[in-house]
Amino acid sequence: MTDLEALIDRLADSGAQRDPRHAVRFFALLLGAVVLGGAATALVLEDAFASVTLYGVGPIAVKWGFSFTLLLLAGAALFVLGQPGKPGKAAMIALAVPFVPVVALLAFEVSMRGFVADGATWRSCLAAMTIISPPAFGLAVLAMRSLAPVNLRQAGLVAGLFGGAVAMTAYAPFCPELGMGYMTAFYVAPILAMAAIGWLTGPRLLRW
Repeated sequence: MTDLEALIDRLADSGAQRDPRHAVRFFALLLGAVVLGGAATALVLEDAFASVTLYGVGPIAVKWGFSFTLLLLAGAALFVLGQPGKPGKAAMIALAVPFVPVVALLAFEVSMRGFVADGATWRSCLAAMTIISPPAFGLAVLAMRSLAPVNLRQAGLVAGLFGGAVAMTAYAPFCPELGMGYMTAFYVAPILAMAAIGWLTGPRLLRW
């Protein structure tokens, strides 16, 4: 048994984990802020939910279906990874679930008309993802620091996914663009980029 494994066992056996209730409240408040903030902004800006007016609920259902699922799974994974002694493999594998239908739909779309990612609002989309993702990532990191993560790279990666999912959830109502190519290029790719940043910076930001 390595020193790290011995430390994990001692923390698990002695109940020395940090109080998880703080992180639970933190995630709940963040999720609530995203929903309330999006709803409040939708009441102010005319362009909110423009795609619903034009195309029905299908496009926003696809976007929010992906982002909310990833958001909840990432929050759950962060909670699990923050508790020494608890296996996080299942939580990490579950994070792949939202990407499966995206890949399948993208493959179908590409087979029909090739990869198409054009859209008039792509600059606004990238700007929103770039602006919102880092603060949400930072909040996830702060929540994780209230626990005791051991695999800091995994925790950083998941915090990055969480931050990107928050950004997508918040901006999706204001995006009228259609197509899985567009969603992959301007939502999924930035989310994965944020996850890569979390993987690289996790050991520095989450060490305890």
